[in-house]
Amino acid sequence: MNSTAVKKRKYSPTIAMIVAMVLGIASGLVFGPRMGDIKFVGDVFFRLIQMGIVPFVMCQIIEAIGALSFRQLGSIGLKAIALFLGSSLLASAFGILTALVVNPGAGLSGTALVQNATTDLQATSMTLQETVLGFFPSNIIGSIASGSMVPCIVFAVFFGVGIVVVHEANGVQPVFYRWVQELNQILLAIIRIVMNMAPIGIFAYVSASIGSLGFDILLPIGKYIVALAAGTAIFTVGWFVVIAVTCKMSIVRLAHKMFRMTVMAASTISSAVTLPVEMEDAKNRIGLDREVANLVLPLGVSINSNGSALHMALTAVFVSQMYDMEFAGSALITVCFIAWALSMANAVAPGASLISLTMLIPALGLPMDAIAILGGLEYIVAAIRTTLNVNSDVFCAILVAKSEGGIDYDVFNGDA
Repeated sequence: MNSTAVKKRKYSPTIAMIVAMVLGIASGLVFGPRMGDIKFVGDVFFRLIQMGIVPFVMCQIIEAIGALSFRQLGSIGLKAIALFLGSSLLASAFGILTALVVNPGAGLSGTALVQNATTDLQATSMTLQETVLGFFPSNIIGSIASGSMVPCIVFAVFFGVGIVVVHEANGVQPVFYRWVQELNQILLAIIRIVMNMAPIGIFAYVSASIGSLGFDILLPIGKYIVALAAGTAIFTVGWFVVIAVTCKMSIVRLAHKMFRMTVMAASTISSAVTLPVEMEDAKNRIGLDREVANLVLPLGVSINSNGSALHMALTAVFVSQMYDMEFAGSALITVCFIAWALSMANAVAPGASLISLTMLIPALGLPMDAIAILGGLEYIVAAIRTTLNVNSDVFCAILVAKSEGGIDYDVFNGDA
């Protein structure tokens, strides 16, 4: 028999993560709360990833900006920010529209689920001015230590611009820039090492999360989960159509090229954890210019959160329906803009959306008890939300690259 006839099947991390998610869901439903005993394994995995994410994102932005001229920085950066802000605002409005059409909270006000909901969480009250002020760090070391991504990104942008100023003044890249490049390579190597245990960590986290829920909470608010999933799917399809029309890319081929990062986003529920895979596939499989991908994608981790904006807007309307306190008219516009603003301040760690909800819910005059219900759904809704967060970053990067002539269609049409 020809020895080449039988080939060993190559290990696929993507397939391994899918299998881990499926097994985790099944184990959680079968064994219930007992799976909570292994949740710490998933927590260890996420902590190992997160320990290097903030410096990795900062170094990526510094390296990307430091390699540009002022003309390139203005062209690429301003286009990216405009797309981030516009698409997230549209996502927030679409979340409201989805909730109004599906009406997922109808009929829940008299159920035991709502009447028995209690929470010890305290409302976090912040004005729009305070939210914006929080984007700018007073102590960058403190921001890094607390994992506050937006202030870290702001500092990294200024640092990168400083490198450009020094470079253009002296005609030579500062030595520190080369240090940043090497640190980037080291951090990426660490992340890749840790990612080898991703299937184990994902199985432990998913099984424990699903096991703690059970059907008692899933069945009554299944309509909310379906509404969020459907709204996210439709908005994502809309993005694919826009890219297909403006950039002349096959939707099927693009979806295939983005499959690995989508699975990573859904399984790890963190756009920051997904960033290394996202950047690699954007450059090597989709064919985006390195200058565009290296700047736009790290910036999008916090600034561009289509999924978070859609999720929070839909959730606000859902809660109002659930407690028979429905919004109308100008109140819906307020919901849209608050959800949009909070999406940009959303932390990138799993479970951090609960912090945003403690700001969103009281700001709209809704009962804090709703968070007791929504908190148990964190993994499910985060898996849905994070896929759109990650995919929308790539969609924005594709549009920016197209405007800059930075798409290699030979790479995109290749087999990679």
